[in-house]
Amino acid sequence: MRQFIRLFWGTIVWPRPTIEKLAAERSVRWAVVLCGVSLLQGWGNIALHEAVGLDWLGTRPLLSNPTFVGGFGHLRIDLTHWVPVFAGLLPLLGLYGLAVVPGVAQLMSRLWGGRGSFEQMVTVLTFAIEVPALTIGAASEWLFSVPMGLISGHDYWWIAAMQGEFGPVVAAVWNGYVIAIYAVVQYLWAILLGSLAIRRVQGIPLWGAVLTMLVSFGSWMGIVTTFVR
Repeated sequence: MRQFIRLFWGTIVWPRPTIEKLAAERSVRWAVVLCGVSLLQGWGNIALHEAVGLDWLGTRPLLSNPTFVGGFGHLRIDLTHWVPVFAGLLPLLGLYGLAVVPGVAQLMSRLWGGRGSFEQMVTVLTFAIEVPALTIGAASEWLFSVPMGLISGHDYWWIAAMQGEFGPVVAAVWNGYVIAIYAVVQYLWAILLGSLAIRRVQGIPLWGAVLTMLVSFGSWMGIVTTFVR
């Protein structure tokens, strides 16, 4: 576990040497561990909301009923059942993510003469994507969403703040944070780390690594947004 913590922390503060260490791994064990941590974080956040009587699905008022989980709108789920269904889908999405981004990156890298292995892609790209997601996304949900919900007495503080229920100043600040940090910085950070990792593992030009990461990451986000409604 100490080694895992060092790799996680190193991805944040010393990305280049940490990517070197990750690329030298012979198995995908640390990628699987990190996906497991991400899964536990997601389940834990849902469970905490339920335990304190808050609404984890803060977007519920913004959705039609029934809404859909996937299948291009054909698999429709009543909003009252959406959260448990999504909780069940989380491990499937996690396992799928272990293959989609690295798989697309591995195939595209061959176009530029890439020499890395699929296993290396799994390890380095899992850290490139999950470390920013956990550092920014999970921290925001645990450190802000739940505590502020309890303090304010609102079922879902996050959406209420964005919609101006706590005043225009709070709305402006939180919307700015959600757009600039939670979304833009998190995704740019992942793309930057992923591009560095692909370049290191595959030995391809930087422009090819960036393009490969953009397509790979974009394909994964397209899949995720199909389920996260």
